[in-house]
Amino acid sequence: MSTARSALDAVYRAEVKSIYAFLWRLGASESEMEDLVHDVFVTAAKRWTSYDPTRPVRPWLLGIAFRTFSDVKKKERPRGELPELEDSRPGPDESVAQVQARQVLQKALATLPEERRTAFVMHELEGLSVNEVSELMGAPAPTTYSRLKLARDEVLRAVERFRRDEAARGGAR
Repeated sequence: MSTARSALDAVYRAEVKSIYAFLWRLGASESEMEDLVHDVFVTAAKRWTSYDPTRPVRPWLLGIAFRTFSDVKKKERPRGELPELEDSRPGPDESVAQVQARQVLQKALATLPEERRTAFVMHELEGLSVNEVSELMGAPAPTTYSRLKLARDEVLRAVERFRRDEAARGGAR
């Protein structure tokens, strides 16, 4: 087995779960998830010689995942429309509150335009720096800062709205 193949296999084993989680947070449905993850790693294999091993591999893969997801979504449906998302694999120790919090966050993320959602997920949930997000999205840093500010404000408003709606439904019972 070649050195490049061994390295790519190790990267796959180490990062495949992160790529699944990232794509789910962007709004990928379960039915398309395996194809998307497959496409991400096929693209990574094709571009392996362009990867700079002195830099972390996860941001590089997240950039590929973002572009793969964006390309598929542009072909499939109008902007802003996201599928209903469910995590069908909750761990046995997850509390109901954690599941509900994830659902509220996912619903809030679904209200964001794609560029803001992606910037928010990459920075706030994946922990990438603003410079890394800017580079991966092909946007200037001030644009990324603006997208993050708007996304944070919109997520906060959406979460508050979902909680208010839930409280109103619970209070009406």
